[in-house]
Amino acid sequence: MKKIQTIVMLLLLAVPVIVTAQTKEILYKFGGFVEFKSYFDDYRSRTSRYDLQYKYPLSPNMNDDGIDINKSNSLNYSIAASRLTFSVAGMKFLNADVNTYVEADFLGSGESYIGMFNLRHIYMNFKWKKSALLLGQTNHLTHVSEVSSNMVGFGSGYPFNTLNRGMQVRYEVMLSENMKFLAAAEMYSGHKSLGPASAQAQSGIPDLHAQIKLGNANKIFGGATFGYKFFKPRNTDGNNNPISTTVSAFDVSLFAKAVIGRGFSVKLWGIYGENLSMYNMLGGYGKLAYTASEPLDFDYSNLRTLSTWAEFETPSYKNFNFGLFYGYQKNCGTKDKLDTSASGANYLYFSDQKMEWFSRVSPRITYSLSKKLIFGLEYNLTFAKWSKSVDANLKPLTSFDVNHNNRLEFMAKLNF
Repeated sequence: MKKIQTIVMLLLLAVPVIVTAQTKEILYKFGGFVEFKSYFDDYRSRTSRYDLQYKYPLSPNMNDDGIDINKSNSLNYSIAASRLTFSVAGMKFLNADVNTYVEADFLGSGESYIGMFNLRHIYMNFKWKKSALLLGQTNHLTHVSEVSSNMVGFGSGYPFNTLNRGMQVRYEVMLSENMKFLAAAEMYSGHKSLGPASAQAQSGIPDLHAQIKLGNANKIFGGATFGYKFFKPRNTDGNNNPISTTVSAFDVSLFAKAVIGRGFSVKLWGIYGENLSMYNMLGGYGKLAYTASEPLDFDYSNLRTLSTWAEFETPSYKNFNFGLFYGYQKNCGTKDKLDTSASGANYLYFSDQKMEWFSRVSPRITYSLSKKLIFGLEYNLTFAKWSKSVDANLKPLTSFDVNHNNRLEFMAKLNF
């Protein structure tokens, strides 16, 4: 009996040691940053989140005297892009190193919810020697972290670069030392396509994308991304008959980066595709026009869009960095004619379909103190070309003169 009591006591004393040993392997980390921004505009523009998320100048709006009333100054502040992060590492399951990551800001899930928590990333990642499996919510595969802009303005090159985070299953594998293949199946969460919000879920098919990355991100790097999306806008017609039509859309993007000399970097990125609206770009789809009798199960045509950007950045010089960003985005119209009659208007899912193109040039300067406290100043000159009228393919018939907005943006950012 005494032997049994001795063994039990030894086990009880050993349990805290075992637990402690396991706990020491688990690493918990809190982080984030506080970011204050101030921005001044001299022309009314398409913006969101208290003007923080900037797209392009609105179409000219002439009064009876021929004066463009959109030429109006505005000033705003924001703190809502500040972030909190939490990560856990050190776990091991299925012979893989496992980590989790959570990130949120205060931009809210919509304009009415600014100041509230907005879930950006939350995922678990299983990492083996040459492969990894991610389950959760993170950036869309078209957003390449190695080739993203460092501009002061919101969104790492937004809206010329994709802005989409969704729930996904992502797999990546190292094919060689300088070649990586990635594939992802995503269901949209906060960033959905224009049109019925349930259209992707009703299609029964996730957003499917594959990507190849080549080279070293600190030297010469590049790659390509290919993908297809599927939508089913209607389940039944007006007579409650089942609908089978599914709208599909493709996109392809290319990216490259070169680090030259002592740290000068050049980045290039571009995408062409159909219905890029879920990436916060020009896009959408609409009902086809029929010359004969219209079927109850009618088809759709996607808006095609081209978006590209380039950036040059210097290495740090006495804690100063200089950068220059240029972006261009164009409405390429639809392949087939749309039903623009009053009866078909309910099935046209576009925003700013009279936008022809817009572009931006943005020089910037940043100053860093121990990488913790960063100040930035950026000048954005954004041009926009709007149509007065468009044809059934959303291509311009008559146009306004090019208009522009001058934005001056200041940033103070404290990392912790």
